[in-house]
Amino acid sequence: MKLSLFAFVAVLSLATARAETPTYSAADAAKHVGETATVTDKVEGTYQAKGGNIFLNMGGTHPNAPFTAFIPSTSAEKFPDFKKMEGATISVTEKITAHKEKAEIVVRDPEQVTVKEAAVDKGEGEKAEAGKTEAASPTPAAP
Repeated sequence: MKLSLFAFVAVLSLATARAETPTYSAADAAKHVGETATVTDKVEGTYQAKGGNIFLNMGGTHPNAPFTAFIPSTSAEKFPDFKKMEGATISVTEKITAHKEKAEIVVRDPEQVTVKEAAVDKGEGEKAEAGKTEAASPTPAAP
């Protein structure tokens, strides 16, 4: 019984700690290296390296993204649909660190990631854009 109570208190403490973490944009994250926080922004690009590491570039595209949610290869299998995050607005929570002068959070568990706004289906968006382009192009008049 004591173990169950301890586990409940531990989970409650973790949930409370996450609720109290400050939230920053990708651009502001670099000012808060060393803090445990939530970074919320749009995923502008996703990439999986040959070694299996996954990079979710937020607030811009590589190499100019001000922030990266970095998923090490040892945790990559927990994120089979990571490519679906491209174009989505997500929040990641953990300690903000710096890697090559860029801010990042190392993500090892899907619970660290919350999708705030889903990405627009690229297939549908491209079809709609193609339709607009075709409809907007006037047919040349016959001479």
